[in-house]
Amino acid sequence: MERLSYEAEPSFIIQIHNRYLQALVDKTKKTGDFESVNKCFHDLEKKYNIIGDETTFALMLKAALYIKDIEESKITINGFNKLWHLKKKENIGKIFNESSVLDHQEILKIFKIMNINFSELKQEYRHILKKAIDADKEESTNTHLFHPLENVPELLSTCVSGPGLQLLKKTLRPLTDPNIEINYDIEDISEDLNSTSFNMARQRLLENNALDTALERWKWDHEQLIQRGGFSFSKTLNPLLFEWHSLMIPLIKEEIERCKNAINDLSNKKKLNNEGVDRLSYGPFIQLLSPEKLGTITILEILRLHSTGGIAQGMRTARAILSVGKSIEKEYASELLKKNKNILGKDINLSQIFGNPRQFQSALYKTQNNVDFEIDPKWPMAVKAKIGSILISILMHVAKIDVVAEVENENISQKTPALYHTYQYQKGRKLGVIKLNDQLMKQLGSQPLRGNIHPRLLPMLVEPKPWISWDSGGYYLSKSIVMRSRDSPEQISYLKTASERNNLKSIFEGLDVLGSTAWAINRQVFDVVSEVWNSGQEFAEIPPISSEIIFPPQPTSKDPGERISWQVTCKQIARDAQNKQSIRCDINYKLEIARAFLHEKMYFPHNLDFRGRAYPIPPHFNHLGNDLCRGLLTFHEAKEIGESGLRWLKIHLANVCGFDKESFIEREAFTTGNLKNIFDSADNPLKGSRWWLTFDDPWQTLAACFELTAALRSSDPYKFKSRLPVHQDGTCNGLQHYAALGGDILGARQVNLEPSNRPYDVYTKVAELVNEQVEKDAKENNHLAVLLQGRITRKIVKQTVMTNVYGVTYVGARNQILNQLKNINDLPRGMLFNLASYLAKTIFSSLKSMFTGAHKIQEWLNEAAKRISKSVNTSLSDDINHMTSVIWTSPLNLPIVQPYRKLSKKQIKTNLQSIFITDPNNINPVDTRKQQTAFPPNFIHSLDATHMLMSAVSCKNAGLTFASVHDSYWTHAADIDNMNVILRETFVKLHEENIMENLLNEFRERYKGYKTLISISKSSKEGKKILSARKKKLQETNKISLINNGNKSETYENLSTENTCIANNEKNTANLLDFTSKKTDYLNLENSDSALKEKDKSTIETKTENKERKRDLIHVWVDLEFPPLPKKGSFDVRNLRNSKYFFS
Repeated sequence: MERLSYEAEPSFIIQIHNRYLQALVDKTKKTGDFESVNKCFHDLEKKYNIIGDETTFALMLKAALYIKDIEESKITINGFNKLWHLKKKENIGKIFNESSVLDHQEILKIFKIMNINFSELKQEYRHILKKAIDADKEESTNTHLFHPLENVPELLSTCVSGPGLQLLKKTLRPLTDPNIEINYDIEDISEDLNSTSFNMARQRLLENNALDTALERWKWDHEQLIQRGGFSFSKTLNPLLFEWHSLMIPLIKEEIERCKNAINDLSNKKKLNNEGVDRLSYGPFIQLLSPEKLGTITILEILRLHSTGGIAQGMRTARAILSVGKSIEKEYASELLKKNKNILGKDINLSQIFGNPRQFQSALYKTQNNVDFEIDPKWPMAVKAKIGSILISILMHVAKIDVVAEVENENISQKTPALYHTYQYQKGRKLGVIKLNDQLMKQLGSQPLRGNIHPRLLPMLVEPKPWISWDSGGYYLSKSIVMRSRDSPEQISYLKTASERNNLKSIFEGLDVLGSTAWAINRQVFDVVSEVWNSGQEFAEIPPISSEIIFPPQPTSKDPGERISWQVTCKQIARDAQNKQSIRCDINYKLEIARAFLHEKMYFPHNLDFRGRAYPIPPHFNHLGNDLCRGLLTFHEAKEIGESGLRWLKIHLANVCGFDKESFIEREAFTTGNLKNIFDSADNPLKGSRWWLTFDDPWQTLAACFELTAALRSSDPYKFKSRLPVHQDGTCNGLQHYAALGGDILGARQVNLEPSNRPYDVYTKVAELVNEQVEKDAKENNHLAVLLQGRITRKIVKQTVMTNVYGVTYVGARNQILNQLKNINDLPRGMLFNLASYLAKTIFSSLKSMFTGAHKIQEWLNEAAKRISKSVNTSLSDDINHMTSVIWTSPLNLPIVQPYRKLSKKQIKTNLQSIFITDPNNINPVDTRKQQTAFPPNFIHSLDATHMLMSAVSCKNAGLTFASVHDSYWTHAADIDNMNVILRETFVKLHEENIMENLLNEFRERYKGYKTLISISKSSKEGKKILSARKKKLQETNKISLINNGNKSETYENLSTENTCIANNEKNTANLLDFTSKKTDYLNLENSDSALKEKDKSTIETKTENKERKRDLIHVWVDLEFPPLPKKGSFDVRNLRNSKYFFS
């Protein structure tokens, strides 16, 4: 061999080496000695610097199968798999092609040990595996060796117009199509090659733009129609859409050319007409995307908006124009990201970078210097409006449809506009609308295209990219930002600053924990749902397949009342049918996603709303969804359940059955007493008694039945490995936070902050207090109370109690109660409104008696927000309309800006019509009322979100899997006890901080120097003091003004007649509102709070209809001050550590 190495070709050396290796492998088969084979393999590279070929590796895999230690055999085989990718950089299927070395049984064994996804094999090698499977009768039934979905039935598609469902299926092809090849970076070697590198490749495919998919579909349908030899009416609209698209392209190109000419004319100093001036503004933007893409986006947006505008089956023109413009802007941002997806360089190990925030940030900064543009630029609203109008006008010009009319027994076809612009009146207002031709409406169907959504945001196949800045995290190709800002540039500005200062580290850490939780589809539940769905029958929350709508016959009577009643009935029938179809479309969308991910590990990237509450970014299918979504989802990781876990699994089943107000012992007994029903539900979910269907959350109940049945029937239930998420729900979390802030002992007990032997139910307690008050009032002959005696239940008060803490108004509470009272048949219908009003007041009064400190806190938050929103930062703005938003910082350093402002409208003239738009990027006057009423609930939400993120990080550090649905926290059954300890500790840690004192101090610092306007009577003590100060100030101002003019003689003359000057300006002095004076600290009251106290004595007024009293008022800008904090009660939050029902 050594002599040959100097004379022979490497291929010949490998051939000789393989013969020797074959002999050693045959020996290993008898002895199990792998060391000699392994040494021979590595000598080839060490001594001769030659890497073996596919035969060499096939021999090594064959030898590894003969290793006696099974685990060592598996490790060795996977090691050679990685080595093949590292050294040869070729598809693993090439090794299996060596049929002379590996027989079909060996191929199957190796394939299973490597746990290779079927899609990883190139098409040219897949026949090898299929041949091996066909040759083995036992393995021919092992579907996991085929494509995972090969034997999973297709879902019955809902009959909908629009390409939404098809777009989704097309996007899911990397998971569902057995013929698609996944090409991934074989250089990207990690500890888990298959799940990281392969899944990252599929993840990139999932995130690709869906617009190209839509255009390909239209083009295919159009070509098929041409091949069939005609353009006659077709059920599918795709050929027609492609025709429109083709006609739009040259017109768009002409418009782009005109924009270029206008820019050139400006450069050559030629005079431009009005159209040319307009093209200067939007021309540079419309050129950023190709005409093909502009046409595609326009058509898709118009289809999506079809029947969603609320104007007699049309869409508002302004909405359509801006929607198209915004979609163009969004697509341009996506193009920039796609072009720069390799910004980190080709030689970077992506898996390692994506998994390490510091390395990712370092690499990003290293290459960012080479990019001289903004990745996500914001276009002016006027530009988006102009572009949207131009593109819709072009579409309206080319979009024609054949309309067939019968004239004298002959069908005559004529092309007519498919959509047109007109005006309609709604509630007395003239609105421009875009309507679709009736014939086109029939082709589209009568349903809104709710499914026509570009399916970009799906669950992920790999862990989400760690959050490292406010706009970097979550998806790898699709850009995400850490907060859903509701068009609030002010919030984004604060968020950017906090991110740049590295203040959001704890927020990012919490979101990363939520995103790192691995999920899977519950196959047992999916199979039941799939069978029910494909039957087309109504089942649980799944509506039946829509059939022809049957309306009642028209009334024969000429009575207008009967006809109106008939019309109302018909509209309700049509509305119900439309709602059922919409629900079925939504479920169809969810189930298609669930089917595609049936054998996958998946993740949900999270971000925040402006209050700090976390939500999964994929909107259509996640654990925050309805009962069906939650029933379909389970943790990917399984954990041994243990004795404690089995107990919690039983409690969990009772909870999802609605039996969650009792003690833990009683909940366990409920489950034990229903084991027969539970086993029947698991064994015969559709053909048995269907006990699981009798509860409010049937799919979650069925999932729990499956899990508990499997555990109890296993050889050792305590050893059973469970993946089912077990929930722990808080007791009205908002009230829990309020009780801790206010120190209410009675309130704390009712929301389980105090230790107890059984759970307290605050809703039941409020119902008892209301009943007591009703009985008391009834004895005093209150006719409303008499009607309500014995009728007040937990259900009637629950919604009002729940929402009271989140700022529900008296009117809102009354309407909530009214809806509940409508279900009590024997109450007088005409008295329901008065009864609801009476109960709303009584419930509010009962709550106030239980949560005295909490209500004082709520009132303080209201008053603070009111003062802030009516204040002005005089150093920044001369416009007194630009009042201040309420801004605070959460305990995790998240800046929170309430986004409530009165959006001002701007008129834009387009070639369709003049439209009025609101630009959210402008700073508009605040909505004082909304700022005030929303602050208490938003502040409590921010504390609740803080507690959740703190708990998530602590659970991760303790090795627990964690998921959250706002006030419901989930983990494995075995870890519930540990999680509950963490939940209590983090709540105590949060509230041991002086939250209200910190908030007050922050307000004082943040709003230092702000002024607020008050009105004071001239005759009051403070009023006289102010008038005197103003006179002095006016005199000083006049002196300075005259001196500055440089006329000394005039200065002395005016100084001698200053009394005359004051007299002449008396009228102005009384109404001195000049903002220059406002900015000057001319007013220094000894106690400005005394002026505010005068308000309670009716000497300070903000508004009055009495003209005489109004003339007696003067308006004064004073320093913004806050009322003192209410005194805290005696409840000690540390008692919570012993409360086992805090979360249960």
